[in-house]
Amino acid sequence: MQKILHVLTRENDPLAKQIMAQERALPNCEVESVDLTTGRPDYADLLQKIFAAESVAVW
Repeated sequence: MQKILHVLTRENDPLAKQIMAQERALPNCEVESVDLTTGRPDYADLLQKIFAAESVAVW
């Protein structure tokens, strides 16, 4: 299963939401997102997720 991580740096980005929805519909594709616009991010957790993913997109 391919793991894709989306790192969100802008609130309510319609393009990012659209791409993530399309990827979630794909078979054998696990999509996760980390929203850096809310609260205080856990950068240690983010770093682990980056290295665990096959693909990372920053919006």
